[in-house]
Amino acid sequence: MDSKNPKEELFQNFLCDYFKKKGLSNTAKIFKNEARVSGHILPEFDKQPHGLLCDFWNLNYGTSSESQAPKVGATMDNTPQIIRDKYSIQHHASFLSNQKLMSCDFSSDGKIIASGGIGASDENGAKPFICYVESRASVTALESDLDIILEVRFQPKSTRFATTSRDGTVKLWDAKKPERALFNYVVHNGKVRSLDFHPTEEIICSSDSNVIKVWDLKQHATIKELQAGGSLVRFQPGSGRHLAVANQNVITIHDLKDPNVRINLQGHTKDIYSMCWDVTGKMIASVTEDDVRVWSVFMVKQCMYKYPSNGNRFQSVIFHPRYPGVLVIGGFQCLEWLIIENGQRFNKGSASDISITGLAASTAQSEFHIASASTDSMVKLWK
Repeated sequence: MDSKNPKEELFQNFLCDYFKKKGLSNTAKIFKNEARVSGHILPEFDKQPHGLLCDFWNLNYGTSSESQAPKVGATMDNTPQIIRDKYSIQHHASFLSNQKLMSCDFSSDGKIIASGGIGASDENGAKPFICYVESRASVTALESDLDIILEVRFQPKSTRFATTSRDGTVKLWDAKKPERALFNYVVHNGKVRSLDFHPTEEIICSSDSNVIKVWDLKQHATIKELQAGGSLVRFQPGSGRHLAVANQNVITIHDLKDPNVRINLQGHTKDIYSMCWDVTGKMIASVTEDDVRVWSVFMVKQCMYKYPSNGNRFQSVIFHPRYPGVLVIGGFQCLEWLIIENGQRFNKGSASDISITGLAASTAQSEFHIASASTDSMVKLWK
């Protein structure tokens, strides 16, 4: 084992103790194993520390005298922030389409929601359904895909979005001019199951059952192929270096700069319906109809938390846009939020008449909104 700076080890032990006092026992255990520290606080820390640690102590524990210090852990409020805020998800608006919706996504500014799914019975194919948050107006595109729209994703910092379809195409649209598609990509041999935009570059990836294709949006050309198809693809937030691919019940993390590096996350027993990164790009949440799991992608490389659906048949999941330690999960006739650390959950009953198949989150303009799409043809706005 490499020798450590004594001050660094002291700080790591103190940080491990802080996690314990905050009620984050699992986090403390993981940190202890990864940092290779004892977690034991030295006798001198029975009193208030000095220097940087004094500021850290006062910020989180409050100023205390030497006689009060041993009681600090017992008096700390370990209640999750979402409970202290008495948060309860509230329905703000509904948009009715004429199709059973499968997916939805927010534009980066939080002003537009795009969705798509199974077209109306009297139409050939499906059309994107666009909702405008401020005006509460909605519009359906004139042009349609030849088959079901399986997924909708916005390009970051843009009003452009893309749709995938069972007809083997990826179409690029502009939500400000949604009548006709801007461009059609037709190169997949089978149905295009999923897509995602790179967070910083003019790149999009799309996936069928056998191959993932990476596109240059400026050149409208394929620049890379991965022989690893999947039902879901998601770029890592921030750098976009890693691509998460869900194929049946396994998530594989591909390093796009080093094709030899792959991480497999296994444990689900049924097909994964939805998956998302957290904002740090270090954790992934995924759901099957039976359970939800949260994975540590790079440190532990395994499932950290697992909770059953309790018969709610989970379909979609996102991290809450205000409370990063909370998941929002859509299922059969329900919308619930779950505190990851302790499994405490709250259910918004009758959130949909059938199943919530898509969820999206926005934190634009210091506000936060959650959008849901469901097979009852509704896009709903929550807060």
